[in-house]
Amino acid sequence: MVQISLSTLKTLLFTLGPLALPKLIGYYRSYRAKARSHAVPVRPLPSDVYPALNILFVSCLFALISTLSTFGPENIFLATSSRLQTPNDVLFNRLAHIRPDGSLTDADELLKPRIASIDARCLYLIYGPSVLIHCPFCVSDEPLSYFWYALPMILFPHILHLFALGAATSSGIAGKEGNRWRTSAVMLGVGLALSECYLTGAGDWKANARVVRAEDLNHFHWYMRVWRGLGIGIADAALAGFLWASSTNRMFVVPPTAAERMEAALKILENARGRLGALGIVRNVVVRDEGLRRKGEAYWRKEGQVMSEAMDEREVVESVRNALGSERSWLAMWLLLWPIVTVAAKSTADYFVTSLPGQPDGPLLTMHAGHIEITHEHHGNLFFWHFQNRHIANRQRTVLWLNGGPGCSSMDGALMEIGPYRLRDKEHLVYNDGAWDEFANVLFVDNPVGTGFSYVDTDSYVTELTEMANQMVHFLEEFFTLFPEYATNDLYIAGESYAGQHIPYIAKAILERNAKQEKARKQQWNLSGLLIGNGWISPVEQYDAYLQFGYQAGLIQGGTDTAQKLEAMYSECLKTLNEPGGTDKVDQPKCEKILTEMLEMTQKDGRCKNMYDVRLDDSWPSCGLNWPPDLESVTPYLRRQDVKQALHINKDKQTGWTECAGAVSSAFHPSSKPSISILPDLLSKVPIVLFSGDQDLICNHVGTEELIHNMEWNGAKGFELSPGTMAPRRDWTFEGEPAGIYQEARNLTYILFYNSSHMVPFDYPRRSRDMLDRFMKVDIASIGGTPADSRIDGEKGVVTSVGGHPNSTVAEEAEKEKIEKAKYKAYYRSGEVALVVVVLAASAWGWFVWSQRRKRTGYQGLFGSVGSSSYLPRINGNGGRFRDAMGGGGGGLNGRDVEAGDFDEGELDDLRVREPREEGEGRYSIGGESEEEEDVGDVKKGIANGDPAKNEKL
Repeated sequence: MVQISLSTLKTLLFTLGPLALPKLIGYYRSYRAKARSHAVPVRPLPSDVYPALNILFVSCLFALISTLSTFGPENIFLATSSRLQTPNDVLFNRLAHIRPDGSLTDADELLKPRIASIDARCLYLIYGPSVLIHCPFCVSDEPLSYFWYALPMILFPHILHLFALGAATSSGIAGKEGNRWRTSAVMLGVGLALSECYLTGAGDWKANARVVRAEDLNHFHWYMRVWRGLGIGIADAALAGFLWASSTNRMFVVPPTAAERMEAALKILENARGRLGALGIVRNVVVRDEGLRRKGEAYWRKEGQVMSEAMDEREVVESVRNALGSERSWLAMWLLLWPIVTVAAKSTADYFVTSLPGQPDGPLLTMHAGHIEITHEHHGNLFFWHFQNRHIANRQRTVLWLNGGPGCSSMDGALMEIGPYRLRDKEHLVYNDGAWDEFANVLFVDNPVGTGFSYVDTDSYVTELTEMANQMVHFLEEFFTLFPEYATNDLYIAGESYAGQHIPYIAKAILERNAKQEKARKQQWNLSGLLIGNGWISPVEQYDAYLQFGYQAGLIQGGTDTAQKLEAMYSECLKTLNEPGGTDKVDQPKCEKILTEMLEMTQKDGRCKNMYDVRLDDSWPSCGLNWPPDLESVTPYLRRQDVKQALHINKDKQTGWTECAGAVSSAFHPSSKPSISILPDLLSKVPIVLFSGDQDLICNHVGTEELIHNMEWNGAKGFELSPGTMAPRRDWTFEGEPAGIYQEARNLTYILFYNSSHMVPFDYPRRSRDMLDRFMKVDIASIGGTPADSRIDGEKGVVTSVGGHPNSTVAEEAEKEKIEKAKYKAYYRSGEVALVVVVLAASAWGWFVWSQRRKRTGYQGLFGSVGSSSYLPRINGNGGRFRDAMGGGGGGLNGRDVEAGDFDEGELDDLRVREPREEGEGRYSIGGESEEEEDVGDVKKGIANGDPAKNEKL
C-alpha cells in the first residue's frame, strides 16, 4: 500500500500552493464575469434555500464541537507525559496518581494488558483506546485487523454528514437551486470519508516506535478527530457559500434554457390572464349595477377627453410617429400585445347578457351566454347559456343540462323544460313556474360541437363518446377559468334521451381528471350527482322494451299479423345482439327498425302515434318530430337577429338554429361501449337518479326498469336490499295528486312520473323541480316559509320547496302584489278622509256665509227681500216657476210676512222639498268610489281574471 507521510503532504502544499492560488483567483473572476455576461440580475435569497442553509449550519456546528477534547477519548501518553518505551507498570502507576480516587478505572484495567508491547502502543496512537479494548479478533501481528474493526467508527460521522448534504441539496427542501449542487456535495462528502480511510489505513503505524521523546510522538487518532471535524465544517461552509452565491445569481450563474425562458414567458402571460380575468369579474359587477355602470361610463368619457387632449400635444404626436416609424419596434409591440388582446377578448363581461328580446316585466335575470373554443385547429366552439341562481339555500350548486339526439340542442331544455323562461308566442317570454334556477346555477350547453348554436368544421364532427367527453371537460376548464366563482360549486349533470350516453362518459372523464388533479395537488371539481331522464343507456334491455311497452300501451294486439311481424323483427335484432361484440354497440340498425315499423303500423289517415307521448298523434312520417308544440315558437325566436346578438352568437356560426342537427347525428357512430358498462363504477362514487315519463315510447320506462333489474352495482343486483328483499316502490303525491313512484337503493334512485312524456319537465316543471331539490338536498329549514306539499308514502321527508317560502321568486311576486294592495288601500282611505274634510269645510263655510248675511239684513220673515232668490234652487230646481207661483216678478215674496199670514195657504201646496240624492246627481258622496278608484279596481280585476301563464302543460 502506498504510504504518504504528513511531511510529504506539507511539502506538496507549500510547493503547489503558490501555483494553485492564482488559478483559484482566476476561476473566481471568470465565474463573476459569466454572471455579468448573462445579464442576470442579483436577487434576494429564495425562501426555499433557507432550510438548506440551516441544515448546513447545524452540521458545521456539530462538526466543530466534535473537535473539542471534552468529547474525545483520553490519551494516556499525553495525560502522563510518558514515552512509548515507558514500562507498563510505571505508565499505569502514573495514570493511577492522576485519577480522582488514586486507583485505575475499569477501562484502565482492560487497556493495561493490551498495550504491553511497543507495537500495541503504536496501534493505540493510530486507532485509539476503544479499538484495542473491544476488538475480539485484533492482534499486533495483523495491524489491518485493527483497521477493519475501526472502519465503521471512522465512516459513521461521514455517513451522517452525507445525510446532511443530501437533505441540504434535495429538491424537496432546497428546490432546484440546491439540487444543482447535489452531485458535487455527495462527491465532497465521499472524498472526505475516503481520505480519512486512506490516511488511517495506509500510514506508517510503526513510525512512533522510533521516537525517543514524548513530545515528538504522533498522536494520529486524536489529530484525525480534529482534522475530520474541521474538514466537515469547512465543506459545509463552502457548500453553503456556493449555494448562497448561485441562488442569488452572484456566482455560478447558469443561463436559462429556451424551454425555461418559454415557461417564464408563459407564467407571465398566465399571470396577466389571471389579472385580466379578475378585471373581467369587476367589470361584470359594474355592468350589472346600474349606478356603478353610470359612474364607469362617466369615468371613461372623462378619460377619453383627457387622452384626446394629451394625444393632440405636439410632443406626443412626434413620439408616436417616431415609434411607428421603426418597423422592428412596431412588430415587437404587436407580438407583445397580441396575447393580451386575445385574452381580453374572452373576459367574463363579454358574455354578460344585458337584455333579452321579449323578456317579461321586471328586472332581467342574471345570465351569460356565448361560445367557448375547444378545438382551435377545427374551429370547434361550444355554445352555452348560463343562468345564475336566483336564491341560495344551504350550498352553492351548478347543474349542467344536456339534451340528447345525438345532435339535439340544449335550448330545448332552456326554453321548453327547466329554464327560467318559456315562450308565450314567437315574441314574448313568460316565467316558468318550476324552473331549476331557483336554488342552482343552470348551465345549458349545445353538445357536441355542431349542435344548436355550437359549430365546427364539417369534416370534424365528433364520432366517439370519449372524444365528446374530453371536449366537454375542456369546455368546463375554460368555463371555470372565465367564471372561477362557480368552480367550487357542487356540480350536477342532468339531461335526457341520448344524454344517457353522454352524461356517464362525461362523469367518468371528470373523475379521471379529479384523480390527476389530486396527485398534482390542484383544484378538483365537486361532482355531486347525475340525473338522467328517459335515457338511452342499455340497448339490450331497451330494444326489448319496445314490444313490451307496445303491448302494454295497446299499440300492438297479440296474435295479429302486426304483432307477428314485429316479433320476427325482434328475433333478427336479438341475433345481432347475440353476435360477438353485439352488445358493445350503442346503436344497432336492425333493432332500430322495430320502432320505425311500429310507428308505421299506427299510421291512419295521414296521422301516426307520437313516439314521445303515445297519448298524442302527429303527421306521418314525423310521428313526434313536430312535438312539443312550443317548438313552433322556439325555432323562429332563436333565429331572430336581435336574439342572436343578445346571446353573443359568433359570426362564424353561419347557419340558423335548428333543434336537431342531422349531420352531427349521422357522423356519430361510436365504437365505445354503451354507458351501462360504466354505470356500476360511477354508482360507487356518485349518486344517480334515473327518471322516466310513463307515456314515452322511444326510451320508455319498461326498458329503464329492466336495465336496473339486470344491473349489478355496489355489491348487489337490481334494487335488492338483501338476499330476497327488494327496495319498496313508494307512492309519490304532489300537491294532493298522485305524481309517481320512488324506488332507491345503494346510491341509485328511480322515479316514475305518471302521465308524463319523453320530456318530463315540459309536462311537470314543478314536480321535476321538487325531484331536483330532493336529490340536491336543498335545505330551506333555516329560511322558513311554506314548503311544497310533496309526500312519499305520506311522509314529507326533507323539506323542499318550489316557491312557497320568503326566499323564492314566487314569494317575491306575492309580496309585490301585497304591497300594491296595501298602497291602493292607503290611497282609498286617504280619499275618504280628504272627502270628509272637504264636506265639513264646505258646510262650515256655508253656515258662516248664511249667518253673516242674516246679521246684515235683520229679520224679514222666512223669505227676505235680500238675496232670497239665490237660495231658491236649493228648494226647487226650477227657480222661475217658483217665483211665478209666489207672485210674479223678481220680488217674489218681497214685503210679505209669513207669520202675519200675508200669503195664500194654497201656495204652500206647490212647494216640494227634493231629496238630497236628487240634488247631488254626479257629485261626490261619502264612501263612494272616484273614477280613478274605479279604474284601479278594473285593472286589478283584469289581472285576477287574466291568463296567469302557469299552465302545467304549455
